[in-house]
Amino acid sequence: MGVVEIGMEGGHPAQAGCVEDLTVIHAEGASVSAARRHRIGDGQGSGGAADPGGGIEPLRPAIWWPGLALPRAPQAPVPSPQPWLLLVDRRDPRVQAASAELEALLHAEERARRDRFRLAADRHRALLGRGVLRLALGAWLGRDPASLAFQLGPHGKPALASQGLEPLQFNLAHSGDLILLAFHTTRPVGVDVEQHRPDLDWEPLARRVLPPGERQTLERLPPERRPDAFLAAWCRLEARLKARGEGFAGLERLQAEAPAGQDSAAERTWEVALSAGYVAAVAVAAAV
Repeated sequence: MGVVEIGMEGGHPAQAGCVEDLTVIHAEGASVSAARRHRIGDGQGSGGAADPGGGIEPLRPAIWWPGLALPRAPQAPVPSPQPWLLLVDRRDPRVQAASAELEALLHAEERARRDRFRLAADRHRALLGRGVLRLALGAWLGRDPASLAFQLGPHGKPALASQGLEPLQFNLAHSGDLILLAFHTTRPVGVDVEQHRPDLDWEPLARRVLPPGERQTLERLPPERRPDAFLAAWCRLEARLKARGEGFAGLERLQAEAPAGQDSAAERTWEVALSAGYVAAVAVAAAV
């Protein structure tokens, strides 16, 4: 994030983090190969309801690793815009053990894109993100994960190539040790996750990318709270841009609009409940 680069799949180098106090979806285990044949099983963690204070509770992702039966994703038609979230921790030994089999799912261009990362940790995040994405999509759609083909939008956002498949929307992001994936059956979705970085020079970024109203909100906070508040604002902004598929090309227009949190029928944003050390947000845009 030091060069203010908003990627369609996310992923910034960061130090190790921690995953705890998250709702785990328990299910009967299976091999990665067996997971290819699975329809997605039961349950997304609760979240998204209005709290007594009038805000929106953060969404809770389902924690997953290769071999665990996947929770059931929302089925079309979806009456609310709430997306479905999947969280993978790359430090999990079960995730590490599946790396070679996940790599076997990737196409040549995906391996080439992964190999362009300079750091081994970034290459591993890219491998896990695309491999797990293939497993989840394959389970949901009843297709071999390795057979799925992707195409890029005008600003680099990946989507399923037609192949006669139902319109399934997805997005992913990774930071530190976490890979976060978001899915929706009908509405474009964007997600971002960031690990807290004490050395982050966030103030120039805030001046450059945040709408004036959000910058003023930051300035009213006690100094010690501003870095975390900036990361939360950054995640909301990036999630919204990714949901729209616009990247920085849409930044000026987004800055002129109402800030995240003032949702409309065309767009809605949620924070994501993660462990200490991470912040994330997910957004859905108008139906395609």
